[in-house]
Amino acid sequence: MTAPDRDDGDHKPIRVSDADRNEAVQRLKVFYGEGRLTLEEFNTRVDEAFNATTNVELDRVFQDLPRIASPVPAPIPSRQPRAHRVRSRVHRAVPAATPAAICTVIWAMTGHGYFWPEWVWLGTSPAILASLRSSGRAHHRPADLHSNGGDGATLGPALTADMRSTSGPVIGAGDGERRIVLTAVFADIVGSTEKAAALGDRQWGEVLSRFEDLVERKLDTFQGRKLFTKGDEVVGTFRSPANAIGYACALRDAVRSLQLDIRAGMHTGELTGRHRDLHGIALHVGQRVSAAAAPGEILVTSTVRDLALGSGIPFVYRGEHQLRGLTDAWRLFAVGVEGDADGL
Repeated sequence: MTAPDRDDGDHKPIRVSDADRNEAVQRLKVFYGEGRLTLEEFNTRVDEAFNATTNVELDRVFQDLPRIASPVPAPIPSRQPRAHRVRSRVHRAVPAATPAAICTVIWAMTGHGYFWPEWVWLGTSPAILASLRSSGRAHHRPADLHSNGGDGATLGPALTADMRSTSGPVIGAGDGERRIVLTAVFADIVGSTEKAAALGDRQWGEVLSRFEDLVERKLDTFQGRKLFTKGDEVVGTFRSPANAIGYACALRDAVRSLQLDIRAGMHTGELTGRHRDLHGIALHVGQRVSAAAAPGEILVTSTVRDLALGSGIPFVYRGEHQLRGLTDAWRLFAVGVEGDADGL
């Protein structure tokens, strides 16, 4: 879709299509990623785009923005300085070389003679060389989005393209902290108290251990990070809303092998802090959304839904909810199955 022609007074407004509205939202997502719009401005303009009926109304959404959105550059992986990499490899090789070094010192202190430590060096050399060659880089397992074996969720082929690693916009940094936009996912086991009472402490502990293993695997598959665990609730963060939804769907499907059911809720917003020490109102919203979900249901806020637009993920409108402790009503959407109507 080309940008709607501006109304110069000589032409009548033209009604826009759903495709026009969707493409307008995609342009807004690019401007948001460039930092031209705050999260609040982005949400407001997305609502205006969806409510627009003519090209004039849709054009007003972009009145103070460039006519054409710039393509989003692919993130460039950071590389450690060469000196740091060399020191890191040497440090990894020290444990492997220690026994041979000790034997060499003993040989030097006992009058030399036949250099018997050479056999120790020969025996440990493979481990030393392996440590020096190691780059220390982590590798993610490829995400199999179309399997039903528990490692992926069947959300349609369009999600595959959105699974590429994306960088959430870093809004600021200072004093060792930063503000970054992330999607927080809260998932908890339904009826955990009753299940624990029925199984007993030992067996329930085994179930929880297997549950935590599944969580770690799904986080790795969908490039997420565990923020914290509280009882039977686990919280993860994601740079990509589509990845967050894929993780929640995959985890929901996988835990059924443990005779468990989960509910999940998520919200995208600013979080402040470093690594796992993050805080922000987005976490409170995500927790409240999770509490509003039914067993087996994955609920998202309109913010998540708007950011995931174009990923091929279906949503079902669940109406406005008053979330405990938060002002105003929040529009919530359930992640549906292909073919479900959006409801809006």
